[in-house]
Amino acid sequence: MLIAFSCQNLDKIDKPENFIEEEKMIEILTDIAFVKAAKGSYKKVFDIEKINPELYILEKHGIDSLVFVENNRWYISQLDGYEKIFNKVKKNIEVSKIKFEKLKKEEDSIKRIKDSLEKVKNGLNKEKILPSSLDELELVKEELMDAEMENAVKKRVKSSSLSRKKKQ
Repeated sequence: MLIAFSCQNLDKIDKPENFIEEEKMIEILTDIAFVKAAKGSYKKVFDIEKINPELYILEKHGIDSLVFVENNRWYISQLDGYEKIFNKVKKNIEVSKIKFEKLKKEEDSIKRIKDSLEKVKNGLNKEKILPSSLDELELVKEELMDAEMENAVKKRVKSSSLSRKKKQ
């Protein structure tokens, strides 16, 4: 316990003049986490395109690096509050990961449908529809209907999300 307390700075840090509200700080820190992950995976692309992802994030949120550093320092000095912020950032990342996995599954499903359609099309051209092709065609039809239903739901969710963002 003594070691933990001795590592903390006992000087109280004043709230920054250009204060960033907690929700915005969560958004910024979430973006930073995504950029760090992308930068690790696509470093070569960032270097070739001369992209400065940190600068992009700061510009996106309308702040400069000094304002961010001052606010981050203040939030860190509020240990309980910073832990809460960190947990929200972590939750945002998990939600995004789940969304990505769903999109990936949908993409894979669409690829399977396209492959099945191509098989059926080739079968139609070569063999004038055999009974097994009809079964396969019915499966493709069902997959297409499921995909269309999912897309309709996603469009509705996306439009309601956009409406909420515009209201904010």
